[in-house]
Amino acid sequence: MLSEAERRSLKEIEQRLLADEPRLARTMNRQVRPWLFYSLLLVFGGLTVLLTMIGAFGAAFQCLLVTAAALVLHRHPIRLR
Repeated sequence: MLSEAERRSLKEIEQRLLADEPRLARTMNRQVRPWLFYSLLLVFGGLTVLLTMIGAFGAAFQCLLVTAAALVLHRHPIRLR
């Protein structure tokens, strides 16, 4: 947790960054593009179904894990502080 003085200092630094380097500030706040997330779900979800249908259960399980991880990370993103 930050103290009140540290929060004010951080807010001031963020405002200065936004004023001095607006492109950098926008880039830092940019989130993952939605088309990338949905294409990841489509590819690995489709592979999971296809591999299950042909009987490759090991590979299907791995694709299912990637799909589940994408869903979890989309809902709860990792934020480095």
